[in-house]
Amino acid sequence: MLYNIAKFLLKPIFNILYAVKVDGMDNLPLDNGYIVCGNHAKAVDPILIAINLPSKINFMGKSELFSNKIIGYILSKLGAFPVKRGQPDLKSIKTSLKLLQEKQNIGIFPEGTRNRTDELIAEPGIAMLAIKSRSPIVPITIQTNYKFFNRTTINIGNTIFLDEYFDKKLKNEDYINISLDIMKKIKK
Repeated sequence: MLYNIAKFLLKPIFNILYAVKVDGMDNLPLDNGYIVCGNHAKAVDPILIAINLPSKINFMGKSELFSNKIIGYILSKLGAFPVKRGQPDLKSIKTSLKLLQEKQNIGIFPEGTRNRTDELIAEPGIAMLAIKSRSPIVPITIQTNYKFFNRTTINIGNTIFLDEYFDKKLKNEDYINISLDIMKKIKK
């Protein structure tokens, strides 16, 4: 409920301030239970994605965002959940898999942090979650300079399916390489 109210209030404001245009809406899967995977340069990125997609996105957020009880409570009510960066976080993995099993959507920034460079980086989590949950990945790129009233384009790419890996035994290095391939597709 809070998610829909926040979306209703924030969408006109942010879409005017950032002159948002969305391309590729027809690339979204018809059924929920997908993983939104995007580039991440500024803190506003999850807001821009969430308010412009038709279905609710439960975003992973760095655990530090949840250390303030009030902000953590609001983020939780909006569907966000914490992830400990730089280390395997079993709780966030279980939360992600549970949400996907319930046909809810999750949002992940595979770089693991905001990346303001052209360097290609990715954590193994996106590939691991997509394969273990057998969920499709929706690649999203935000193209903007983040200045008010300058065009911001949200490009929704073709859905990525990783079914060729579903019944294979993979190592962490394999997940990293698959995640890097996903980021290459996002960068295109």
